[in-house]
Amino acid sequence: MKQFILYIVCLFGVLTTGYSQIEIGLKAGISSYDLANKGLVVKDQNETFQWKILDAGYGHHLGVYTRLTLLGLYVEPALLFNSSTVNYDLKTYSENGVLNVIRQETYHGLDMPVIAGFKVGALRFQGGVVGHFFANNISDVLNIKGYSQKFKTGTFGWQAGTGIDIWRLRLDLMFEGNFNKFGDHIRINGHNYAFSDVPSRLMLTAGLRLW
Repeated sequence: MKQFILYIVCLFGVLTTGYSQIEIGLKAGISSYDLANKGLVVKDQNETFQWKILDAGYGHHLGVYTRLTLLGLYVEPALLFNSSTVNYDLKTYSENGVLNVIRQETYHGLDMPVIAGFKVGALRFQGGVVGHFFANNISDVLNIKGYSQKFKTGTFGWQAGTGIDIWRLRLDLMFEGNFNKFGDHIRINGHNYAFSDVPSRLMLTAGLRLW
């Protein structure tokens, strides 16, 4: 919660800075996650449980943005609803053999990127920070023996990329990295787990300037 309050204060500071031009609009897009990892292995006295990411489907995001321009530079905060889905491959090894099942989790949250950039001709070059704030998830994994969830309220990452403006249309191609390991919400038999890799994603976004 303290991180969330600090992030809101910083965002408010950006919005209240003097500017020479302001625009407000809508954004929507898709994203593709890179979640390659070695998976999790959990052992107890009678069985071994192996949990791997099978694939991450395309996510989508939708929201609003504001761009403030001053002396050839711009700052662009946004508020985006984000949804993403991950499919898991789960194997249980026991005296009775191997049980293999596929499970799915869908995550919903709010993304709050604050991007700064400049223009070179028609192209924009930009980068900044992003806050991810968890809302809820829909999970098929909850029926695993000993499994529970503990999501963090907020996590943070960074974004960098390029874009182009065509009249009222805003196109952006961004790469995002995060500072937390994927799956750090996982608890099995009271122990915390996380996949080995920090998640990253490629984002393609289209914006429409309204004002």
